[in-house]
Amino acid sequence: MQITKKIGKIIRFLLYFSLVVVAIACTNPPSSQTNVTPTATLPENPTRVVALEWVYVEDLLALDIQPVGVADIAGYNEFVQIEPQIAETVVDVGTRQEPSLEAIAQLQPDLIIGVNLRHELIYNSLSAIAPTVLFDPYPAPEKNLSQFDEMEQTFLKIAELVNAREKGERVLQDMRSRFAKAETQLSNSTIGDRAFSLGQFVPGAPQIRLFNDNALAVQILEQIGLNNVWQGQPDPFGFNTVWLESLPKIEASHFFYISDDSNPYLQQLKDNPIWQNLAFVQTRRVYPIGGDTWIFGGPLSAQVFVDKVVEGLLSKSAISAAIGN
Repeated sequence: MQITKKIGKIIRFLLYFSLVVVAIACTNPPSSQTNVTPTATLPENPTRVVALEWVYVEDLLALDIQPVGVADIAGYNEFVQIEPQIAETVVDVGTRQEPSLEAIAQLQPDLIIGVNLRHELIYNSLSAIAPTVLFDPYPAPEKNLSQFDEMEQTFLKIAELVNAREKGERVLQDMRSRFAKAETQLSNSTIGDRAFSLGQFVPGAPQIRLFNDNALAVQILEQIGLNNVWQGQPDPFGFNTVWLESLPKIEASHFFYISDDSNPYLQQLKDNPIWQNLAFVQTRRVYPIGGDTWIFGGPLSAQVFVDKVVEGLLSKSAISAAIGN
């Protein structure tokens, strides 16, 4: 049963990224950050909100608002590790790529929140049900908007839509306070160099995603004083898929990785001479942060991510102090 659950989790994660790539290739996102029906009048106090992308589910929950409908609740519960959780009364409205219009309509929402790369093609159908807002979490370079800034701006926009601007500002302030505390903890530690790299072992393939400077996850860690060393090719999502042979370029860093322990490729690395000779392996600067670490979320997921990274670094600091390194 446990193996079956892990396989299902891997399949869902692979499906997430494959659908993202297909959507980018098949659509031309609007130039603006949001896309709202020109004739639509957004409700003054929406209480029945349907969220079709996990990050916006998280945003609503952070604002103490339970949506009435969510796409792929099971997947959300596996990957997004925040409190509060989705209530049992919330209705699943299908997949994020192909939500059920019938299920959404039956909920009689006053607001639908989606994402350009998945929902632009069904925007007219969604807006015929209720006022619909689409966001773009992967802004094009010409917008001069980082993924981190977009995350904050979108969170506040959603807070305004649901009349929770004050709560939204408090959530962002709590996030910044958590970042400041993390930076202080690292400054008071003995970790030394702040250089880092972030990888994700690709489920089912002998490859690794390395995250570059335009990735939300990298920009989050920069908020706590860490410096990314991987400089790959520009990518809309902020990562490059590489082979093991690329890792010597980042071996002088602290290496954080996202993967389930059951990943067979990860298990095989212990016998791989390239891996074993990497500086960050030999000096024990490799930090597993769990296969369920969600790095495409909102302010609450950002705090969970930072906590995992800091915990790893401080554990290393404590070990180094104990052995005199």
